[in-house]
Amino acid sequence: MLCAASASCNNQSGNKQPAEKTPGGDTTRQLLSAKDMKEDLSLLFTAFKALHPAYGLYTQEDSMTSLYRRITSSLQQPMSEDGFMTAISPLVSVLKCGHTQIKHSSHYKRYPGDNTFHLPFKVLVQDNRAWVTHHQEKALHTGDELLWVNDVPVADIIQHGSDLYAMDGNNRTFKELFLSEYDGFEDACNKYYKWAPPYHIRVRTKDGSVKNVTVDTVSAQTPLAEPMKEIDNYEGWTTSAKTEYLPLRYLPNAAVACFEVHTYQYGDTVIFQKVFREIKEKGIRNLIIDLRHNTGGDIRIAAKLLTYLADAPFQMIGNVWARVPDPTKTTLERYFDPEISGSFSQSFQPTGTKKEGHYLVAFQPVFGDLMGSTPIATNDHYTGNLFILTDGATFSSGAHTAAAIKQNCHNAIFIGRETGGGSEGCSGGTIQHLTLPRSGIQIDFPLLRLVSVLKHPVKGQGIVPDKTIRYTPADIVTHNDPDLKAALHVIHGSALSAGKSVH
Repeated sequence: MLCAASASCNNQSGNKQPAEKTPGGDTTRQLLSAKDMKEDLSLLFTAFKALHPAYGLYTQEDSMTSLYRRITSSLQQPMSEDGFMTAISPLVSVLKCGHTQIKHSSHYKRYPGDNTFHLPFKVLVQDNRAWVTHHQEKALHTGDELLWVNDVPVADIIQHGSDLYAMDGNNRTFKELFLSEYDGFEDACNKYYKWAPPYHIRVRTKDGSVKNVTVDTVSAQTPLAEPMKEIDNYEGWTTSAKTEYLPLRYLPNAAVACFEVHTYQYGDTVIFQKVFREIKEKGIRNLIIDLRHNTGGDIRIAAKLLTYLADAPFQMIGNVWARVPDPTKTTLERYFDPEISGSFSQSFQPTGTKKEGHYLVAFQPVFGDLMGSTPIATNDHYTGNLFILTDGATFSSGAHTAAAIKQNCHNAIFIGRETGGGSEGCSGGTIQHLTLPRSGIQIDFPLLRLVSVLKHPVKGQGIVPDKTIRYTPADIVTHNDPDLKAALHVIHGSALSAGKSVH
């Protein structure tokens, strides 16, 4: 599957490198030698410098080189595969490309010495701080702010946890999601600090007092110590029976609809037709498009959505370029998956034209003219008020959608949090698999840069909403949706100022 024409690249598949590239036969229970790790790291850094579209874009080359040398110097003792992945994660993270991620080797099995423990609490990370949300430990309470764990400031844990995952530019909103929703805080405790329970924790309670508590690990199946009733955010709404896996809901008697647009799939275009026909039939004048956790997919599907929303014919992608004339034909080719290289030529066409130090790349005709003018829908085109919900997992072609809406829908109001995908675009296109030959570890490796259509992007940032919403720990535990409520508040206020009634 190709990325940017299908820009969400988390589901890429392809052939593994031959087993003989990993010396010593079955290495699943062995440690990697310092020599092998240094050779793999050298290859990775060489590939970054030679091919990666984000190299030097957000982090200066001398800073990357300095970090590479520090990590190389630290590789003095044998490590497990997990340990090596943790060691090189900061170099991948500082590249600042969300499509570049580290994956285990095909022969991976957890090394016996790599113990992991379940924390008896989850956290909400915002602005370099962390609060307790769900928890299985009675000594803690939802809303307690974590200050220290095992005498380490929480800000340090957040920083090292952030290094375990890459994201576009200087974005923090996905890293906050990673640390919170995807247990990255626990990963930092296990992988970076290698802590074993019990944990000595200092917290600030909701009344402002500071206390020290000691907690132990528990089974993931242990009941919550402070269960709370979940909120039904769509109580009183009606749901369309025609839109299958993409919910379309209506607020009765209010001409308000909310449409959830998930990661793009090929069947979405049929659903889009049904959605916008219903919206027109019901006379909807306030439409909420929920792009939260839309991590991408086929960008042609995203362009189809825009045909119903854009004010006029529009361009979906600003430009596509590579660091070299043809990124599938280099001296590093043998470390990449040949099957994925073949898919590149089916989807993209190197032009040979060099501009501003980059080599321009065109889409093959079968993918349509995504860099040309796309006409708007002739039937059921929406012209009412538009509200876009985004968050840190609005990524890849999900973020390209947000950029295209911001550029081409003059009445759109953005609510939520900064998109994980950059407002300038992202490194994507075809996502290769770079296999490090000594360890067998794989690196998701984008070959192209897809520039967004936004005329005035902010370097290193995603699409910043017009109205930024902060969640509370109680919101997380009860599943409250302050983004949706903020959108309804704006709609309600607009209706009142126009002398209308919204129920």
